[in-house]
Amino acid sequence: MRLEGSLDAFSLPDIFALLSMTKKTGGLHLRRAGAHGVVWFTTGALTGGASDVGRQTLARRVVGSGLVADDALAAAVDRSLAEDGLGVVRALQQAAAVEEGALHDIGAEHVVDTVFDLLRWPEGDFAFVVDEPNPDDVGVSRQVDDVVAEARRRLDQWGKVATTLPSPQSVLSVATNPATEPVLSRDEWSLLALVDGRRSVAAIVGLAGRGEFSVASSLADMVERGLLRTAEGDESASLNRRHDLLARLEGQPVAQPIAQSVPAQPQPPAAAPAVAVVDDVTDDDEDDDDDEPMAPVTQLPKAEITPKRPEPFLPTRQPEHPEEPMPAVAAVAGGAPAPTPAAASYIERDPSVNKSLLLRLIAGVRGL
Repeated sequence: MRLEGSLDAFSLPDIFALLSMTKKTGGLHLRRAGAHGVVWFTTGALTGGASDVGRQTLARRVVGSGLVADDALAAAVDRSLAEDGLGVVRALQQAAAVEEGALHDIGAEHVVDTVFDLLRWPEGDFAFVVDEPNPDDVGVSRQVDDVVAEARRRLDQWGKVATTLPSPQSVLSVATNPATEPVLSRDEWSLLALVDGRRSVAAIVGLAGRGEFSVASSLADMVERGLLRTAEGDESASLNRRHDLLARLEGQPVAQPIAQSVPAQPQPPAAAPAVAVVDDVTDDDEDDDDDEPMAPVTQLPKAEITPKRPEPFLPTRQPEHPEEPMPAVAAVAGGAPAPTPAAASYIERDPSVNKSLLLRLIAGVRGL
């Protein structure tokens, strides 16, 4: 039976249902401008596929999962090049280079991703090649009804993802200040490590080795949670712009504050004698110009700097009642009198004292 035609006349789920009911084995090829995909059937069940035949999509998925070592991958590539009809993943399986259970899970998920990608083709042609072998048949078998139902469920959710990530060429960057405490699963962490502010969503999908729906959904979810930002909201670029604005102020000369005190004294020459500024300032200094710095004053003896007390202007007066010299204090206490200056000499010390009145008071006290 030759089965071929256009997707405008037959929908892809109807073609899958026909091949499943007739238990066909072979490859269903779909082509459109610049794209070529294939889905493999074995007795009516889906066993593999690729939305882009020109890429090792399943092998990249295995590599992205981190399940294969470099030397094992290099050996599998060499075998695939040497043996016609042997895929890289099948070569890894035969060499026991990948754990069998993990490889089976990856293959089953890859089938659903392939059908989901092909269901989004708006147009194209199809052709079924009977008994064409699957070069990467690793023992996966998925029922058509289950795969189509899962692919349609993803199509319903794809509208929301496309709103958050409007294009496969959208560039993502890590948010520097998330709104909440970040909580990530292991798969989300592996995707976050690939976000560098330059890679597009399509590039991250290719590096992750997972299906486009799985990767794009996880990235869109992290964008909604504030962990990632699209290029329009690249927070690192915004921070760089703000730092550039502040940089305009940096490197400029800083204005010196106005001095609130007397300018610093000039340093004397090395050969000049040591000088010191006298702290005591007379009232006459208050009228000096404050703008002129104080000249250094040579340190002199204190007695020579302090001005002498002026002599009294009162004329010398003779006492009206001259008295004998005042006896010493020791004589009053019963001790031997000590020679003391006369009372007039005591009185003469203070010219403001009324000497006549004071001498009369002394004479009156003695008369008692």
